[in-house]
Amino acid sequence: MPLRLSRFVLPFTAAFVLGALVSCTVTFTDDVKYSCKLDADCGGDGFVCAVGPNPSVCCKPTGEELCDKVDNDCDTIVDNTGKQETCNGLDDDCNGRVDDGYDLTSNVNHCGACNHACLVSETCKRGTCVVRPESSCFDNFDDDQNGKTDCADPSCDQRSCGAACICSNLTKAEDLCSDGVDNEGDGKTDCLDTDCLGKTCREGGCTCTADGGQIETDCADGKDNDMDGQGDCLDPDCVDQFCTLPDIYYRCTAAKQCKCNGGVQIAEVGSVFCRDAVDNDCDGEIDCDEATCSGQSCSVDGGTGCECFMGKKAEKSCANLADDDGDTLVDCADTDCLQGAICAAPDGGVGACSAAKACE
Repeated sequence: MPLRLSRFVLPFTAAFVLGALVSCTVTFTDDVKYSCKLDADCGGDGFVCAVGPNPSVCCKPTGEELCDKVDNDCDTIVDNTGKQETCNGLDDDCNGRVDDGYDLTSNVNHCGACNHACLVSETCKRGTCVVRPESSCFDNFDDDQNGKTDCADPSCDQRSCGAACICSNLTKAEDLCSDGVDNEGDGKTDCLDTDCLGKTCREGGCTCTADGGQIETDCADGKDNDMDGQGDCLDPDCVDQFCTLPDIYYRCTAAKQCKCNGGVQIAEVGSVFCRDAVDNDCDGEIDCDEATCSGQSCSVDGGTGCECFMGKKAEKSCANLADDDGDTLVDCADTDCLQGAICAAPDGGVGACSAAKACE
C-alpha cells in the first residue's frame, strides 16, 4: 500500500547559507498517493481531492476514463469506463480481455472477424460462413430461409422426411416397402411405388421389381416370401439361388430341386477346383481343406508357388519375393521355407534360408 501523506508543493527554491550558498528543491512524485480532505490539501498545480467510494486522495484529472490503470476522471475508481464490450479489437470494459464474449469461430454476426456477418441462409463454422442446412425436413417450414422448404432443399438429401420417408432428388421417397403404408403420401404403397425398386418388401426375403411386383430372394427359409404361391426352389425366381447356407453351395435348379452346385456335383480335385474358393462337392470343405487337394496347386495363377499340404496352403517357392500362400509371410520368413531352402539374397544373388529366417 503506498504511503499516504498530505501533498505540499514548494514551487520555490529555498536558499540556506551554511558556510556556502546551497540550492534545495523539494519534489513530490506522482506515483505516491497522498490522502486529502480538501482540494487545498493537494497544493494546486491542477490537483484536486478525489472523492468517491474509495478513500480520498490527491488526483490530477486528465479527461474521460481510459483502460490505462489510471484514475483519469478522479472518482477514486481506476478504469471504470462504464462501457460494454463490443467486437472491435479493443478491451472496452477494461477487464484485460479483448472482445471477450465474442466467439469469432461461431458467431454469425462476427464470423472470422469483428462485424463480418453471415447471410440469413448461412451459419458460422470455424470462422467461415457456410450455407445453413435445413434443421428439419418435415416441418413444412423454410428453417434456413433460403427459399427452399423440407425435401426441396438440397441439404435435406437422404435425410428423413417423416416416418419411413426419406428425401431423395429434391422430393419425398418411400423408405420402407414392407409395411403396407403410403409413407410419403403419393398414393402408391410399397412395391407399387417406384421408390421401392430393388428394396426389400414384406418381412424380407423378397425384393421389389420395376413393374411394381416382387420376386423371391430368400430361397432357403421355407417361406413363400413374394406371396405367389410358390416358395423357395419351387419358385422360378430361385433358379441358381442358394437353397442352403452359402458355404454348402446347394442351389435351386430349373427342375425346382435343391442340388449341389445346381445339380452338378464336382469332385474337389485338381489345381482348378482346389483354388476356386467353391465347395464343388458340397461336403462343407473348400479347396485345401479337402484331403483330395493335397499336393495340388493353390496359387491364384495355378503355378507352383503355393501347394495344398496337410489341409492348408503352404509356401513352396522361397525365392520369388512373394507371399504365395497368403499368410503375410514372404519366402524365408515363412515357416514353410525350411532352413537351407534356396532363396533370393538381398544383394540380388542366391542364398539359403537361415535359422534366423533370413536369406543369407
